[in-house]
Amino acid sequence: MLAVVVGSALLILWIIASIRRNNKCGLKDIPNAHFSVPYSRLWLLSIRWRKLENRSRIHLHRRLGPVVRIGPRDVSVNCIDDGIRTIYSSKFDKDASFYHALFDQTGFMVTMIGNDEHRRRRRMLAHPYSNSYILNSQTLDSILSRVSRRLREGMAGWASTGTSVDVYQQAKCCMLDVASGYLFGSENATDTLQDPGFENDLTTLTKTTTKYLHLRTSLIWPMTYFSSLIGGNVLPDPVARGRWEAWLTRVITDSYRRHPTKPPSTASLFDHFYDSFKAADPDMPLNDMASFIAVECDDHLSASHIGLGILLSYTMYELSRDPDWQRALRKELLTLAKPSDKSLAHRLADLPVLDAVVTETMRTRAPCPGPFPRVVPDSGCRLVGKFDVPGGTVVSSSAWALHFNPVPFPSPEEWRPGRWLEVDGNTLAEMRKWIWTFGSGARACIGTHFSMRVMKELLVTIYTDYETFLDEGFTGNVEQEDTFSSSPLAGCVKLKFRRLT
Repeated sequence: MLAVVVGSALLILWIIASIRRNNKCGLKDIPNAHFSVPYSRLWLLSIRWRKLENRSRIHLHRRLGPVVRIGPRDVSVNCIDDGIRTIYSSKFDKDASFYHALFDQTGFMVTMIGNDEHRRRRRMLAHPYSNSYILNSQTLDSILSRVSRRLREGMAGWASTGTSVDVYQQAKCCMLDVASGYLFGSENATDTLQDPGFENDLTTLTKTTTKYLHLRTSLIWPMTYFSSLIGGNVLPDPVARGRWEAWLTRVITDSYRRHPTKPPSTASLFDHFYDSFKAADPDMPLNDMASFIAVECDDHLSASHIGLGILLSYTMYELSRDPDWQRALRKELLTLAKPSDKSLAHRLADLPVLDAVVTETMRTRAPCPGPFPRVVPDSGCRLVGKFDVPGGTVVSSSAWALHFNPVPFPSPEEWRPGRWLEVDGNTLAEMRKWIWTFGSGARACIGTHFSMRVMKELLVTIYTDYETFLDEGFTGNVEQEDTFSSSPLAGCVKLKFRRLT
């Protein structure tokens, strides 16, 4: 009986303290996602645990407006002016608790919490990812040519036999082969389009790590502590991890050995990374430099392998569901047969249908919906011109919520490339502001130009001579999982190929 009385008293005291804390908080005027959010994070953690967070944000913002309170010190933002442009500026640091839970390793650019250290690292790595460099890179030309040749060989076989093809896996293989070649040179590129075993290893590592990350970002202390104790049940397969680390060690060692004799025209990202680290700190021990470069390369490979694999496979899937757009795309691609003094990379900008198809898929199938939390600085901030948010508040946005906003995108659930071709210049510019696939501001994805070139060139390879169509026998769920990285729920997307005459 005494325990019940004490427990009830403590509960009442907690409720009173929570109400008083909320009344003093600067967030009390912001609409609440749930009646409990001013007092507890349990509602937010529950939708994250059930893998409903990003889809919930879509509906919350449609119902409650561009700024919604989702926890005692947590706010979701879904607007551009006085919203995204404010919180993703250089003044807002990343939320350390979220990003350190999300990534096992720290010390590479994506995990850097403070903006000053991130700015220094980005300056070191940015040049080979600039648009001008990407368009003129002989290294990228070479590796894309090799991967396109492998892909054409595969499509010829699939089309002749009527094979049902998991294009999600094939897309990941393409992206891994391109990214590894760009990072370490053609001589060290993977060839998973021929032998997908290594790609399977990397996907296995990603899946098991994602399960562990889900535990760590969906629970509260002390449950997060216990999740770390049971994490061995969901940690990556040590054999696959060993093969991955052995390969990464080998190619970095080989790249270091070749570096002194590499001509600038065939320089890989490793060569640029090495020169940048050496210039920044000439006395840095070799082991330290190798460690820094290894974690950056690991991150760049993983991000491009999964993220671009999702985008490429879903672009093929949507085109297979809409033969009219597939025919329109092929008609445009056939114009590339006309003589030109420009390279294919430079001619991609002259293909509006291709750009519309890719952009609309980025909108409807963003591979990394978020959230991407930031911490309001001590000086506070004002959102949408009326909400004064105090320092220390965690503010975040979701690409899905932005992309499915019906104001800039009428009928947002529909995949309609025509929306990018049928509007005037001002409307088009406004719509593009809302595309957040690669983020925005000082910490936008460094690989945007690389991603767009690779995506578009591979689509040119596929749809110039082939068409894809749905496999009627495939019944897997192709909707995306509502997690930080959103692969198909079925784990595959199956299509068939037909050669065009």
